[in-house]
Amino acid sequence: MKNNTVSHRVQRVESLIGEALIDVLRRGKQLDPLLINCPISITKIEVTKDLKIAKCYFLPFNTKLTVDQLLTALENSKFAIRDFVTKKINLKYSTEIRFYFDQGFDNANIVDQYLKKNKLSE
Repeated sequence: MKNNTVSHRVQRVESLIGEALIDVLRRGKQLDPLLINCPISITKIEVTKDLKIAKCYFLPFNTKLTVDQLLTALENSKFAIRDFVTKKINLKYSTEIRFYFDQGFDNANIVDQYLKKNKLSE
């Protein structure tokens, strides 16, 4: 039976990457101009067991930019972000950063609407 729990080391790296991402997005240096002063929340980070890939989920707040525009801006900035993260945390390998729009809130709203429609929720 496989153990699907995340090791303490992976959890620590996820936390460090999250802190570094918030820091680099706040500073805005060497980022795509669309990201400057654009409120983005990093909602979740999943790092592979070998620490080589980090899936970073985000949610935009109070912006007129579309999710596609934000994804493009993040992709355009990912090498600068990766460089910053690598310098900020000390790992043997430079973790590849991948960005994904967090659809969890949208999915929760869909479920909530379904439950209300079918009178299964109060």
